[in-house]
Amino acid sequence: MNLSLSKKADYLIKAGIALARAYDGDTYVKVRQIAAEMAIPRSYTPQILDALIQHRLVESRAGKTGGYRLTKDPEAITVLELLEAGEGPLNPVNCALSNGPCRWDTVCPMHEVMSIAVNRFRETMQAELLSELASRDLLLERGELRLPENPHVRSDPARDFSVSGSALIEASRSEVLSQLQLRDGEWLSAPMLSAAKNVIAKEGLGYLFTAKALENPVLEVNLGYVHEQGAFINIPVTIEGAKAKQEVPRFVGNISLSSADDSKTLCEINGRFEFNLGNIPGSQTMDSQGLRTLQIQLDLLAARICEDFLVELCSQIESRV
Repeated sequence: MNLSLSKKADYLIKAGIALARAYDGDTYVKVRQIAAEMAIPRSYTPQILDALIQHRLVESRAGKTGGYRLTKDPEAITVLELLEAGEGPLNPVNCALSNGPCRWDTVCPMHEVMSIAVNRFRETMQAELLSELASRDLLLERGELRLPENPHVRSDPARDFSVSGSALIEASRSEVLSQLQLRDGEWLSAPMLSAAKNVIAKEGLGYLFTAKALENPVLEVNLGYVHEQGAFINIPVTIEGAKAKQEVPRFVGNISLSSADDSKTLCEINGRFEFNLGNIPGSQTMDSQGLRTLQIQLDLLAARICEDFLVELCSQIESRV
């Protein structure tokens, strides 16, 4: 049974966690950083933040040093406040049996049960603090949070394809980090787009995409905060179409840097490519075998784009230092 939050509520919680992780009472965070930290589509992030501003949980400031920040300590914000900022009061409006054998106008056999369940849910969300979510998120990032007995399935195997790769860069870790952050990382869009187009052409997979998707898509790069974990530096990154419905693969993942020696850096990429199967010509009429073949093709495509992107990324950094 699907008991997950709505997409809007999902993004509200993620944005709250990203802001809580950065909270120091003074620092403002950019939209691109929030988008990268929690893999929220950048085009949709301002709408989510506006909802939090309207409920006085977040404030914004314009200018080079501006951005967004929480209006109060994460320990003073409840999860219920975040949810209701986007969804309104969490009360059961529709009948639980609205699509079933409900024969009453204002009440049904499930009414009391659902009312009790919703009230307990509200109490639980009221008791949970944003600071606690942010702490658990940090433990997950460090691999220090024990997995539950019934972990949820994160990715959709029909459209999400995991990728990873590593390469040595002839430059120190600090030099590589500095280059990655040039122009807020926007320069990474060019090697990603080049890798995608070259691999699609080389593998003869252009028929999987519409002409519009490959014409001249504009990509946006979102770099998150720099996270230091022992010998590694991790940077969350998303690379996606500038328009929400643009038909290009979306990359969500991390770039990790560790020093091989004083003049060499191991650069690792881990993440996933997301393809919108609904935009792939003919996918809606494919049988199960056809869809399975398509998924295999996209899995290989994602892996090869990652490889080419990493090669180009390392080459460009080495040419600059």
